[in-house]
This record gives sequence, structure tokens and C-alpha cells, in this order.
Amino acid sequence: MPFLLAGLVLIIAAWFGLRAFARMTPQQARKWSRVVMGAGAVAFGGLMTLRGLAVFGVPLVGVGLGLLGVAFGVRAKPRRGSAASPPTSSMSRAEALEILGLSEGVEDDAIRAAYRSQMKRNHPDTGGSPALARRIRDARDVLLND
Repeated sequence: MPFLLAGLVLIIAAWFGLRAFARMTPQQARKWSRVVMGAGAVAFGGLMTLRGLAVFGVPLVGVGLGLLGVAFGVRAKPRRGSAASPPTSSMSRAEALEILGLSEGVEDDAIRAAYRSQMKRNHPDTGGSPALARRIRDARDVLLND
């Protein structure tokens, strides 16, 4: 009887979990999939390790911890001497205006609108160049920081 009740509780919990999963945005679904798989891998790997199968359990725990780390945004620190971020550009204001197709004396809202339209056309995710997208971003930063 206790196993029957436990099974019924698990089925009800799975039902509500799947309904919540169906209503999530893709980003939320990706995060919670990693959380569930990571927690399951840690639990199953720990159980295997306790049962004497550490050869399989320890790597499974590592994979689970990695999934949990990715889900919660834990990132490795860059190694010493590696370029964490590229150097800032020394772009002039006139060059920034030319890149965004604007004229002198433009408002901040127009700068943001020109940046958005340029990025829609040139973003790397839509087939644009990463270098050009970086130049457009630098141009926006130069104009908004003045």
C-alpha cells in the first residue's frame, strides 16, 4: 500500500511538472531541463558510488554538477594571460556617426534606433559578421558615452 501511494504521488507530481514545463519559454525550459538532469545525474551517480560502482558513479556526479553549474550560470574563470575581453576601440565620434549612418547633433533615442536597425541586419546570428557587429556596438558606445 505505501508503494502504491508513493507511485500515485509521483504520477501526480509528474503531471503538474509536465504542465508547468509546457508553459515555459524555451530559455526557462532549457534551464530547468539542465537542473532536473543534473540533479538526477548527481543522485544516481552518488547512489552508484555508494553501491561500489565508483568507476561509473563519480564521472556521473561530475556530469551532473556540470549541468547544474551551466544551468545556474557558473562559468570558469579565464586563465591568467588569456584575453578575457578584447581591448576597447579608439573610434572617433565622426567614424561612429558614419558607421551608424547618422549626422552630428543626433539624440540618444535616434542613436539607439539606428543601432537596433544596424544590428538586425548585421548580427552574427542572422548571418552577419562578428567583426562588423562589434564595430556597430563600439560606435553606439562611443556616441552614447559622449
